[in-house]
Amino acid sequence: MVGMKLCFCLAAAASTGAGVCGLEVINAEASASFLSKKLTGAKRSLFMISDMVFGAKSVRVPRKFSLALVGFGRTGTTSFYSSLKTLGYQPIHDDEVLEVVDLYEELMKDGSMSTDDIVAEMGRRGFDSAFIMTHKFVEWAAAAPDVKVVLTVRDRTKWARSWLTVSSTAYVIEMRPFKWIKALQRLQPYSLEVMVNVPTNGHPELYQHVPTLEAGYDAWVDFVISTVPAERLLVYDVRQGWGPLCRFLDRPVPPQMPYPHINDRAVVSATVRVFVLITWIWPILFALPLLGLWLFIRWIVRRRVENSRKKDL
Repeated sequence: MVGMKLCFCLAAAASTGAGVCGLEVINAEASASFLSKKLTGAKRSLFMISDMVFGAKSVRVPRKFSLALVGFGRTGTTSFYSSLKTLGYQPIHDDEVLEVVDLYEELMKDGSMSTDDIVAEMGRRGFDSAFIMTHKFVEWAAAAPDVKVVLTVRDRTKWARSWLTVSSTAYVIEMRPFKWIKALQRLQPYSLEVMVNVPTNGHPELYQHVPTLEAGYDAWVDFVISTVPAERLLVYDVRQGWGPLCRFLDRPVPPQMPYPHINDRAVVSATVRVFVLITWIWPILFALPLLGLWLFIRWIVRRRVENSRKKDL
């Protein structure tokens, strides 16, 4: 779910099968221990921050964009992402978003690139699918005859309560020190759209109100179903497993491989908490290196003074 874990890439808006912007996969199976999930979430957030600050690029073979993924985060999108990787797709999910910051920025404005141009460039960079939850993207996909659309769904009340675990990060990128990271500022319009405006159906002030989120969820599902031609749309619950997905994509079911079930609430919660914690303790993080440098210089000066005194004796 790009939206959630992206803000995060942050949170991004809010995890698997690919890796953290080309690095190793950092995730936890749903069957892992609670402590393991928390540690996984913390570790993943640190890799995300590193990629936000220093950038992230991976070399991929160009592909033809063929799959629009428009389900909200917290609808099993991470398990779904992993299943697509197994089937041979290369989607843009949380960890890959930082590689296409410029394209997401263009998607949110009436700039020099049309949606056709943006999607074509995604393909040139090696991506054949993307998790993008905006009305503009759905309308584009509905009019693109060679593009299939998958809408992941779950019980709306369970989704809304799960969404609350990440919605608190919606405005984190406006806080120090994240407001100083250029990549996140370029992503901010998209992040707010998919984490606040769309889930609340245009009532951003109620982004943590469960009934509003439930209504926003229903409005989004209805919009997608009414916009995309039925023959190119799969409304998909990941609990259905490989069957419906593989039939829709015309891919064989992976032999002797259970459908992935990964990255539950504990991992996401830990990731979110690390980002929120950083907004509180960032002055200390900046001060520590300076303090270390000052102590080192002080130690060098003392050593020189002591050596000078010994020579005088």
